[in-house]
Amino acid sequence: MDLANRFLPDCVVVDVVDDKFGYPKTMVLKNHVAKLLMDGHRHVVLNFSQVQTLDSFGIAVLISLLKLCRELQGNLTLFGLNKQISSLMELTHMDRVLDIWESEAQAISQVRAAHS
Repeated sequence: MDLANRFLPDCVVVDVVDDKFGYPKTMVLKNHVAKLLMDGHRHVVLNFSQVQTLDSFGIAVLISLLKLCRELQGNLTLFGLNKQISSLMELTHMDRVLDIWESEAQAISQVRAAHS
């Protein structure tokens, strides 16, 4: 799994470059985001536009990251989910828990609006 950070004034965008987001690759993202949070970045935006599949462990990791972000007065935002992953998020009601947007611009605007 390749991860690339883009640091913006209000958040850090993490580009997740892998077609399958499942165990054990999910632990790479979990550790990566945890380090960003420990370094003081509180608002993390995950770019899932390159991810084709997501398993239950991947969902669990996203919930774990959301909890960690909120404990540090931050937030986790996602964008770029394909139809299959969006449907899975709706089916599991994760779309009610996670901030999910179609585009990067929408996700970043949401972060800025929520924290300005």
